[in-house]
Amino acid sequence: MLAFEAGAAHATTTEALAVPPPPTVDPRVRTVGEDLYLEVVLNGSATGRLVHFVRRDGTLCATPADLRGLGFASGADEREQCLASIPDLRYSYDVARQQVTIDVPPERLSLPTTVLNRPERSAMKAVSGTGLLLNYDVYAAHGDGLGNVSGYAELRGFSDGLGVLSNTSLTRRYQTREDGWRGGTVRLDTQWRLAFPDRAQALTVGDTFTGYLSWTRATRIGGIAYGSDFALQPYTVTTPLPQFFGQATAPSAVELYVDGVRQYSGRVPAGPFQLTAVPGVDQAGQAQVVLTDALGRSSTVTFPFYSARQLLRAGLNDWSVELGKVRQGYGIDSFDYASAPVVSGTWRRGVDDRLTLESHVEAGDGRGTAGAGAIWNPGGAHLVNGSYAVSRGGGAQYGLGYAWNGRYVNASFDTVRGDARYRDVAAGYGSPPPLVSDRALIGFNVRDTSFGANLVRLRYAGQEASRYAGLFLLRTLGGGISFNASYNQNLDDAADRSIFVGVTVALDQRTTWSTSVQRDRGHTAGIVDASRPIDGDGGFGWHVQGRGGADGGGLGEVGWLGNRGQLTIGASTMGASTYGYADANGAVVLMGGHAFAARRIDDAFALVTTEGAADIPVLLENRRTGVTDARGLLLVSRLNAYQDNRLGIDPLDLPADDRVSRVETIVAPADRSGVVVRFPIRRVRAASVILVDGRGQPLPVGARVVTSAGEEAFVGYDGLVYLDDLPGDTSLEAELPDHTRCRAQLTYPKGARDLPEIGPLTCRSEP
Repeated sequence: MLAFEAGAAHATTTEALAVPPPPTVDPRVRTVGEDLYLEVVLNGSATGRLVHFVRRDGTLCATPADLRGLGFASGADEREQCLASIPDLRYSYDVARQQVTIDVPPERLSLPTTVLNRPERSAMKAVSGTGLLLNYDVYAAHGDGLGNVSGYAELRGFSDGLGVLSNTSLTRRYQTREDGWRGGTVRLDTQWRLAFPDRAQALTVGDTFTGYLSWTRATRIGGIAYGSDFALQPYTVTTPLPQFFGQATAPSAVELYVDGVRQYSGRVPAGPFQLTAVPGVDQAGQAQVVLTDALGRSSTVTFPFYSARQLLRAGLNDWSVELGKVRQGYGIDSFDYASAPVVSGTWRRGVDDRLTLESHVEAGDGRGTAGAGAIWNPGGAHLVNGSYAVSRGGGAQYGLGYAWNGRYVNASFDTVRGDARYRDVAAGYGSPPPLVSDRALIGFNVRDTSFGANLVRLRYAGQEASRYAGLFLLRTLGGGISFNASYNQNLDDAADRSIFVGVTVALDQRTTWSTSVQRDRGHTAGIVDASRPIDGDGGFGWHVQGRGGADGGGLGEVGWLGNRGQLTIGASTMGASTYGYADANGAVVLMGGHAFAARRIDDAFALVTTEGAADIPVLLENRRTGVTDARGLLLVSRLNAYQDNRLGIDPLDLPADDRVSRVETIVAPADRSGVVVRFPIRRVRAASVILVDGRGQPLPVGARVVTSAGEEAFVGYDGLVYLDDLPGDTSLEAELPDHTRCRAQLTYPKGARDLPEIGPLTCRSEP
């Protein structure tokens, strides 16, 4: 019999309780009956415990303390209890095995909860080497007698325990008919970032942003920021997850299905268990739990669930504080900062799995705001949010929102409204917040078709409201063919409308052909497009396009991606204009005393060394990513920071006389940093040696051979013996099956590799 109890609330994980030590008997207490120490099997599960029983009048009795140790619910009666007197309990005593098997209903037990399908796991400790990295992206174009060249650069320095120091800049040179070539360089961002993965927090000094929520605006500042960063713990689940609580009366197999797809399969012992469903983000659906006991009896329970990324799990805090000066003229001026300092603070907390509270305060340059909000899941697939904020000077802003995500229908509406006096810090350096911002969306998913409608309304102080409505349709027709269409209308200007109709055909896994027609404000254009994107593992790709209409033309480009960078070359025409262009991007890394050219590195990377062994294939997640160079080095650029990355080498390509201590390892590099991964390879002097006796006959099979270094081996067929770790000159002593001995002298050939065959060597008998 299997018992179930479904629940959708996220509960604190319950660890398995430690098994108490075996009971002891006080020698001063005399008992009437036969003392037995029996192994206990409870509800089909071996407990691994020896329990003291007293056999009296044909039944087994035990103390309440020993029964509680087995998992029986404690009662007020502290007297000795006999198994036969416990209601609904059945037991059998196996004299030969000295074992008692007990079957009892789960409600009479108090067993620890078994936690299955844990959504979280601990990551490896993040490590980092020391080095410099330069990312670059150079673009050049020329057409109609004019040209331009631009270059983006990111210089990054990193070291274990010292964080990452980075600087980005943009250089541009362009040609005009009047003044010729002009241009300059502008600094974009400079920052030092120190991460604390154990606390999921990070410190940033330099150019950064203030924290923000859905009802606030971020501000670019130069200063200092400190707060939560859950990307430092990628295996931490921050959102509430639906959970199932059940109870098995016997050891059973358990399976979890989410919307018909199996997500977990395992076994559970007798007793209560907790099973977590891990659905996709913002997903409503149904989960099924199937329990099958040893007799093949199955029980199935179905329960609905809803998961939303906007909610924080119970007890989790997400916060940040910032202090600095507002950055002005970003991308135009390198060092234009406002004179007045600003301060900002943001905090979110999961009160429980259905309610998340949030707040934000900011002040500076004579302005300031403070507000609070909440996100609430009242049940099912519904999500409600609200916020209220006030600003210095008496202005106020409020927001309301509602979302419903079902399997076939999803709908959402939100509004943020404020009065003309509401001013946040960003308003002093740009546009004020809107007076009205409304959005509404409804969508339907029916088999292979998605369609819906949306509405947007936006109004700023001193301006007329802007209202737009739209319809969209996406349908998969099969055979790699999909159709999509959209219609957008300005509700305040009948002439401002656009219509788009397109068909896309996937010719194979990488090649796509599409055609579309768009009409916008009375102008009609048609596009025919075909492309084969570059594979992430590298190689060639291409893209061609033809455009019809007033600005008709086309383009054609080819690209190549390798371990040392990416190159794209193309030409385009638009109306009467024609130009050619080229783009090159990649990275240069200085680490471990060596320089490397690599593809662009936005995240983490590894420097793999095989201690000088060249042409060794290197594997990333069991996929070949390159081979080591003549120095035995390879830079692997596609690692995920703070996550477990599996790196290895293929030992099949190693010479027979090379030894490697390990062929696989898991590393977790720090953010935007590199780590050195070593696969030590040691060359040994190994050889196959042919030994013969004084008559030239092979030594007999099984003869024992000992080298002067103490290595022991045995002779095989045809006098062949394999010897490892040989010095240049080696004395061999053989003991034959008849217990006679002989000696031979071996000289290892200079420069020999890959298991040479030496001999025949004459093994001369000892006198």
